[in-house]
Amino acid sequence: LFPTGSKQDVSNGVEVTCIDNGMPVILMRANDLGVSGYEMPQELESNLGLKSKVEAIRLDMARKMNLGDVTTKTVPKMTLLAPAQHGGLVMTRTFIPHRMHQAIGVLGAVSVATGCLIEGTVAHELISPSLRTSAANRFCVEHPSGNFEVELQLDGEVVLRSALVRTTRKLMSGDVFVSLPPWRDV
Repeated sequence: LFPTGSKQDVSNGVEVTCIDNGMPVILMRANDLGVSGYEMPQELESNLGLKSKVEAIRLDMARKMNLGDVTTKTVPKMTLLAPAQHGGLVMTRTFIPHRMHQAIGVLGAVSVATGCLIEGTVAHELISPSLRTSAANRFCVEHPSGNFEVELQLDGEVVLRSALVRTTRKLMSGDVFVSLPPWRDV
């Protein structure tokens, strides 16, 4: 769950949590990087200083996560965190790794939610105190285009169950016109 063996590490002066509950993710408080965590993806993507610092942390921590040289890889994902704005667990902005995700990856959401619920991580202190002791097992991870619902069952720091809540939505509506053979007299 914590590939570096620690719930918190420091890289380039930034406290991070490296977690892998389905997807290797590095969690960072957005304000530690000089942003709020509520910016639109294109604003963060155009912030070259931020992207440079995030990439330096990614390369450093990937080695400590035993992922080796990830220069040309898409993992670990880099997630900036801020307190939730809409009643969810936490607000996220995720680099995958060099482009800002318009939402959040499925397994990334599971890893983020797990990191939020375990005491001692950089994410845990950002969540509402009521969620820290909640018996609930369904949590919304907020992202730029909405939220992603995750189910988690933990026993302390042991993950007993992780699940995703997916819903269907109408993709299209319309009419289809089929040509039929002309009627024939018998």
